[in-house]
Amino acid sequence: MRARDVMSNPVTTIGTGATLLEAAKLLVNTRISALPVVEGRDTIVGIVSEIDLIRHVLDGTGDSSRQAHLDDPAAHKALSINVGEIMIRQVITATEDTELEDVAALMLKHRAKRIPIVRDGAVVGVVSRIDLVKAMLSHAAPDAAAGAGRDEESLRRAVMAAVHRLGIPLGGTFDVVVRHGVAHLWGRVSTEEEDQACQVASAKVPGIVDAISHMQIMPRFQ
Repeated sequence: MRARDVMSNPVTTIGTGATLLEAAKLLVNTRISALPVVEGRDTIVGIVSEIDLIRHVLDGTGDSSRQAHLDDPAAHKALSINVGEIMIRQVITATEDTELEDVAALMLKHRAKRIPIVRDGAVVGVVSRIDLVKAMLSHAAPDAAAGAGRDEESLRRAVMAAVHRLGIPLGGTFDVVVRHGVAHLWGRVSTEEEDQACQVASAKVPGIVDAISHMQIMPRFQ
C-alpha cells in the first residue's frame, strides 16, 4: 500500500500570517497534534504543533514549574504572534506514491506523529500513526478482485460518499480504507442497524467486492 491509500484529506492547514491563538483553536477543535503551515496555493513551508505552542508560552525555558501559569494574561499575549515566527521549517514529508513501510520508517526515525503528503510542494494529505494502524488491520482476502479496474483512491471516495448519503451521524473520525476491492470502514455509529446500513451501502459501490466494518457501536457518542 502507498500513502495515497490511507492518507487523510482534505488537510487542515494554517497560513504563516495566522496567530498562534488561531492555531491553538484549530488544534483543539480538530483534535490533531500539528498543523502544516502553508503559503500561496497550499505550498508547505513549515509545521506548528502543540508542543511548539507550549514551548513558546514557556519562553523555551522548559521550566515545568511555570505550567501552572499557562492560563494567565501573559500566556494569552504570547499567543498573539504569527505562526511563521515559531514554526518548524524543516518538515519531513512524503509523496502519494511513498510506500507505507517507508512512511512508517520516517515516523520512527524522526519520532513524528503525522507525515504531510505533498504533490509539487502542495499539501494533498496527511498520514498519521493511526492511519498506519488502520492499514495494518485492513486485510483483504487473497482472492479478492482488484476493484473492477478502478484505482483504490477513487473507490475510497465513492464509498465515503455513499455512506455520507445515508445521513447517519458518524463519530470517531469516519474513514475508509480500500484494499484489493474490499472496503474497510472505521469510526463510530450508534446502532447495529446503522453499522449494517453503512456496510450495505459500501458493498453496492461499483468495483467494491466486499465491505468490512471495523466501526465501534456506541450509544449516541459524546
